[in-house]
Amino acid sequence: MELATQHPAYVVPRRTQTIDGPKRFPGVQWIWRGAILVVYEVHPQIVVKVPIPEERESFANEIKIYEAFSTRPPCPSTVQCFYYTENGIFLEYMRDSTLSVRIQHNQVRDESTEVVTKIEKLEPIALRKRWMNDLAQAVAFLESLNLAHGDLRPENVLLDGCGAPYRRFMNGTEPGEEANDTSAGNLSPRTEQFALGSLYYFINYSFEVYGDRCLDPDNPREHGFKMIGLLQNLIFPELNGDSLIDDIIHKCWHNKYRKVTDLAEYTEALLVKEPSAAEDTEAGSSEDATWKKVLCQDLEYRGLLEFLCSDEPVKLGFPLGWYKYSETA
Repeated sequence: MELATQHPAYVVPRRTQTIDGPKRFPGVQWIWRGAILVVYEVHPQIVVKVPIPEERESFANEIKIYEAFSTRPPCPSTVQCFYYTENGIFLEYMRDSTLSVRIQHNQVRDESTEVVTKIEKLEPIALRKRWMNDLAQAVAFLESLNLAHGDLRPENVLLDGCGAPYRRFMNGTEPGEEANDTSAGNLSPRTEQFALGSLYYFINYSFEVYGDRCLDPDNPREHGFKMIGLLQNLIFPELNGDSLIDDIIHKCWHNKYRKVTDLAEYTEALLVKEPSAAEDTEAGSSEDATWKKVLCQDLEYRGLLEFLCSDEPVKLGFPLGWYKYSETA
């Protein structure tokens, strides 16, 4: 693990009146608040997550994930971390849409039931295969660290400006812990590949599993519970798309891959057959990461993290800025 250069401690002056955060730190903007943390934009390409005071223990668990990440070369299919301390985590700012929003633009839905009645278009096959591989590589990276995501769904997949998906690791946990999805059980390669199978279905059919039918006409709101029941009983919709991709989905749903790493090796081989999909998805250059890390360290040295952790954003003078990913957790 690379150790950051130590700077003299910075003490935030005691506040006797409302502080104008934007004036003190120009360019910093509050963009999101979650259950355990607040997210600020600190640069057009960088955000920082800081803990809510009463949730420092939960935030410390998230830091452990990035500590594990730092022991390996960066994975191109994950959001890059530039620098972290106990008071904040500086990350790559993904400004494009989510996979969920991107695919929903291709759908026509019944307004009363939310059932998908028509697909205007499918994404290009080469792009779909690249998405599948990027997701497999990201989850395999977690697996190599004995971690699992536990919440793999379209809303949690961010797309870069070129349409490449990047995992947003908000809740990596060790295999054996409970998954957020009540249909999944304890986290393991089985639960992760099952979730990947459903993501792959969404990518290639342009609607979620059973999203094209009303499972409870008398009470459409019960659709989710009905769908979970079917999946728990291993009752899946018919696969009638690309035979190669359908085979991958089927194997993911039926736990045919020993590890996600095996799946990732297979999806990577698919790209060799699709020259148009071989776009550059490498992590940012070392020079790019270096200056961003230096910028983050400088912000810490100037007291930004201590300041942002000292109170609620509004009390620090930050109004809530525009954030297009409000549907994600």
